[in-house]
Amino acid sequence: MDAKMPSRLPKSISLLILRITLAGLIFWWGLVKGLNIGVGQAVSDKYYGSTFTMDALLIGFGWFQVVLAVVIILGPLRRFTLPIALVINGFVAAAVWQSIIDPFWLWMGGEKPETVNALFYPSIIVVAGLLVLMAFRREDRIALGPH
Repeated sequence: MDAKMPSRLPKSISLLILRITLAGLIFWWGLVKGLNIGVGQAVSDKYYGSTFTMDALLIGFGWFQVVLAVVIILGPLRRFTLPIALVINGFVAAAVWQSIIDPFWLWMGGEKPETVNALFYPSIIVVAGLLVLMAFRREDRIALGPH
C-alpha cells in the first residue's frame, strides 16, 4: 500500500456505523408504528393529514420499515434499499419541515404548538445520512452481499 494512500478501514467503519445508526432509527420508528397503533395514528393525524390513520396501513408500513432497516443494517441490496429509505424519510422530513426549520418554535409566526417538536429535527439528519451512504455506497465495504 502506498504511504500516501490512507487505509480504507476507517472510512468503511465510519460508513458501517452511519448505516447501523440510521437504520436503527428507522427500525425503532417502524417498530412504534407496528406495535403501538395509537402513537402512529397521533403522528399521522398531526403531521400527515390523517393519511396513514388506517390501522392495517400503519401496522403494515411499520413492519415494512422494520424489515427495510434490518436489510440496510446487514448491507445487501443497498442499491435498492437506500433509495427506498430516502424516499420514505424525505417524505417525513417534508411533512415536519417546521420542526426542521425551527425545532423549538423560537421565531416562527403563528400560534406556538402545544408541544415542541425538536424530536422531528433528526428527520433531516436521516435524509442527509442516507445521501452520504448512497454517495459512498461502493466504499461501504463491511456488509453482507453486493452493494
